Amino acid sequence: MIELPGYEVEREIGRGGMARVYLAVQTKFGRWVALKVVSPDYAKDKSFRKRFLQESRINAQLTHPNIVQVHDVGAHDDLLYLVMEYLRGGDLHARLAQGMHITDLVQVAKDIGRALDHAHSKGVVHRDVKPENILFREDGSAVITDFGIARLGSPEVTLTRAGTVVGTPQYMSPEQASGKALDGRSDLYSLGVVFFRMLTGDVPYKAESAVAVGVKHVQEPIPKLPNYLAPFQPVIDKCLAKDPNNRIQSGSELAAALDAIESDALLPNATIRTQAVTTQEIRAVGSSMITPVREGGRGVKPRQSSERGVFRQWAPSALLALLVLGATWVLTQEPQFVSRVLSQMNLSSDETIDNAWNAAQSLHQDPNQSLASIVAGYQRVLNQDSLHSGALEAVDGLAAQWKDSVRQALTQSNFALADTKLKEAITAFPQDSEFVELQERYDNLEQAAKLLRSTKEMLANTGLGDTDAASAAIQTYTEAKRLAPELEGLQQELDTLAVHFSKLASSAAVSGDLEKAIALLDRAATANPDIADLEVARERIQQATTLQGAITDLLSEANRYRLAGALLTPAGKNAAELYNRVLAADPSNVTAAQGLAEVTGQLAAQTDGMFAAGNLSAVQALLNRADKVGLSGDSISQIRERLNQESRRVSQVEKLLEQAAEHMRLGYLTEPTDSSAVQALREVQRRDPGNTIASEMLSQVAQRLAQTAQEAQAVGLVDDALTYIELALSVTPGVVQWREMRDLWRQGSSQAPLPTSLGDNS
Repeated sequence: MIELPGYEVEREIGRGGMARVYLAVQTKFGRWVALKVVSPDYAKDKSFRKRFLQESRINAQLTHPNIVQVHDVGAHDDLLYLVMEYLRGGDLHARLAQGMHITDLVQVAKDIGRALDHAHSKGVVHRDVKPENILFREDGSAVITDFGIARLGSPEVTLTRAGTVVGTPQYMSPEQASGKALDGRSDLYSLGVVFFRMLTGDVPYKAESAVAVGVKHVQEPIPKLPNYLAPFQPVIDKCLAKDPNNRIQSGSELAAALDAIESDALLPNATIRTQAVTTQEIRAVGSSMITPVREGGRGVKPRQSSERGVFRQWAPSALLALLVLGATWVLTQEPQFVSRVLSQMNLSSDETIDNAWNAAQSLHQDPNQSLASIVAGYQRVLNQDSLHSGALEAVDGLAAQWKDSVRQALTQSNFALADTKLKEAITAFPQDSEFVELQERYDNLEQAAKLLRSTKEMLANTGLGDTDAASAAIQTYTEAKRLAPELEGLQQELDTLAVHFSKLASSAAVSGDLEKAIALLDRAATANPDIADLEVARERIQQATTLQGAITDLLSEANRYRLAGALLTPAGKNAAELYNRVLAADPSNVTAAQGLAEVTGQLAAQTDGMFAAGNLSAVQALLNRADKVGLSGDSISQIRERLNQESRRVSQVEKLLEQAAEHMRLGYLTEPTDSSAVQALREVQRRDPGNTIASEMLSQVAQRLAQTAQEAQAVGLVDDALTYIELALSVTPGVVQWREMRDLWRQGSSQAPLPTSLGDNS
């Protein structure tokens, strides 16, 4: 890890041959950023340093919604760094592995085309357009990054020698592979290769060496797309034209060509997934279903027409068509549907379960696999056989093992190990409450340890003679003790401060400065009310002849502050502090005790309004101030517990919504019943009645179930169609057209239309 002023580095998230990328917080703005740091070996090279700064200037001038934003660039000691926005949505490779509908692929091509148009208008040629450099924001929009080998088009700016080839061979234009001068049309060729890859799952030209690939780009004809993608062939031909003059000339021209396909209703209703034809579900149906793959893409046999009622004769082909052409999302979004199709064809799923079990065991035995990957492997077994004893025992064993590891790390104050273990565990077991509790314990221990360490360093610099610093240390240590009372060394530091302020209080009492003595005694009592020196100081104060007068004045002033609403602030002039000063000198003072009870009652009433408004930060701020003035008691504990409960509830609702979204993405809509989108959303509604996000997501689930029902009906699976339409109605019972559809199917009709929205409710 590195240290860079102004940034808190969390972890490494990527690396290349000349740089590493870290996830960091830019402390000035409190935002997450991607911090690209050049290797010191390169950073020391003057020529490279010049090139890096040139790259940074190029990046900084490209401001566009579909280009990654550069925030800062600089040098520190031997480090060169570039600060960019942090993108959470992954890259194009990951999206294709999950599965993307063709409409989404088209949108990505148009987004990146617009970004390249902007760069080209600034005289910048990217020179390395490829899937790894296409990232996604959380809203799904695509952006292009890494203009690291781009150069300004003006002749006086040169980053590479003439005739040098720079780029990734599989995505190079013919002129780039030949080492010729480039313009923006070279990037559009590369984008065409990326689009071919998105459509087919492979690049158009492959060979065993980079040179051989380059030759193919220059000489070989443009490959043909599979039949069902034929509407895109003219676009591919224009993008991959060997002569730049015959090529698509701009991203806007590419967008217009793609829009024409969509407007003419030629766009296939297909979901492309790079792993689709290698899944165990398809292999379980039989290898005869799968059309051999030719170089450059996947071929798909056209589905033969058939009459209703002879489904079994063409079921394998129909299933493949559903998986690859029209309804791949049924496989990826509602896994139980595949099992029912297999059952309809009298095919056993035992082989699929065995394959999943063997794969899970292999993951478990691989030391390089993450906990989440291993648990996901066993979960795939349980998705097909929820009572599989081996998978159940393995998952339970992994959870128990990880809990023990986290507890041991926390006991040893090994926070780095505990953090790593917890992140993996919560990713793998998001609904396990014990891991949530361990995370809270880790957060508290880590925060308390930081407070202890930083405060000790402060006192080492200032010494106890700095009364303000010593007073602040008591408040900080008290907060640390509340967070983690078991933290080693914490109570010892508080005892030291208690003795120090007790002695100062005794000295002030002897000199006759009772107000100062009482204030110092209050600080000592806050540090440790049971320290022996405290009683000595208290006796000396009580022996003073003017003690009662001082207490009377303090009580009168405290009452005045309380009636004016100055319960906790401003510092030194509020009711709580003055009442505590009286009790520090006279612990049995009934008036002061009653005054504090009134203060806590007023605070409880204030927090009721804050809780009702959902303003949890205001409640936390109030509690922080209460801790600083030494206010405690049952009422404060009840407020703190209520805040913890409400914070957990809000956090749980957010996590449940995230889980529901993930279940929807994977297709676990209603099953398994204890881990599905509907289950998570119903739990959100129970914990947060009236949550509009949950209601909207339930509507989306119902729509998708109805869609699945109609697709099942279309291939003759009447029972499945009725099951899914009933599920849709169980989620959203008020859709009249769905009820009519169900009734028609029961009567043997398949012509019922699918409503386009949930707005047709009775």
